[in-house]
Amino acid sequence: MSEPSAPPDEAESTIRSPDLPFVSSIVGGLFAGRAIVVSGMVLPGFASDRKRFQIDLCCGLLIDGDHMDNKALHFNPRFDAKTGWFSGPGDDKLVINSFVSGRWGNEERFDNPFKEGEPFQIRIMVFEKYFKISASGKHMCDFPHRVPVESIRTISINGNIRVDYVEFHPPIGIGADGKPTLVAPTPKQEVITKIDKPNVPFELPLPPGGFVSPQSARFTITPFLSSERFTINLKSKGEFLFHFRVDMPNQAQKIKPHVIRNSSKNGVKWLTEERTFGTFPFHKGITHDIVFTAYGKSVTVDVDGAPFVKFVYRDGDDPVNVDQITVVGDVLIHRFEHKG
Repeated sequence: MSEPSAPPDEAESTIRSPDLPFVSSIVGGLFAGRAIVVSGMVLPGFASDRKRFQIDLCCGLLIDGDHMDNKALHFNPRFDAKTGWFSGPGDDKLVINSFVSGRWGNEERFDNPFKEGEPFQIRIMVFEKYFKISASGKHMCDFPHRVPVESIRTISINGNIRVDYVEFHPPIGIGADGKPTLVAPTPKQEVITKIDKPNVPFELPLPPGGFVSPQSARFTITPFLSSERFTINLKSKGEFLFHFRVDMPNQAQKIKPHVIRNSSKNGVKWLTEERTFGTFPFHKGITHDIVFTAYGKSVTVDVDGAPFVKFVYRDGDDPVNVDQITVVGDVLIHRFEHKG
């Protein structure tokens, strides 16, 4: 049984930066005129072992396994490529289906409008007799209801994507009488801190609350031509909750490029390093944009607009405790920008 990973506040119509797999109740349920918007990015091939993602509108919390509840909508873009003579055909279609009374229905297949490494916005609009589904403003398909929409209770999202936010339109809350009611969303003012050409080492204290969704930090940097190493860190009381270390290559000294992620304990003990990544994206003397984005239990790193790595905080570490962002090493910072 899958428990809700981010049950929304009754007056909150937007869920930002959820970790996957994501399961949430739908406050107020679904009905004709309501819509769900999912915005994010399909991860590039090297960033995920999975080659599909799915959005399921479910009639309960049993979203997988032998006894799962009905699924009114199973939205499943696929990126499976044929990898060899004996691997069978690839599957790169968008598959839409339902699961009712213990059986999958007839698949409906469409050309897949999504591409690995590119952003998307999916809008699922509920009509009286069907769902109308669009991607990035373009209509894709209509899918007739195979179960009553009033029975839908849960949304589940998983696969090779990063989700930036999930929105429910119109926002619904629970009134004093216990019945669903429209809620006027509370405007939230975004606080942006911009610092041009700060000195390195760079240290920015964070206010209480840590580095949590929907916060992000952008570093526009240039490694020196003589650069050997630089690090960007999220720290808590001197401890490294996320240590992002870039080792620049040096052919003369036969030093290979590395991007190492880690955290520390007790001020001195480094934990297990994470070293795997796709193509090394950094170059000496070239300006790069590095963006840290806060998620529930993790932080993602984009480099020059493309997803690079994801770091899951270690056991016992909580991003709410991050009190400092630092940059150390052989780089020039042109601009630092923190959004919170």
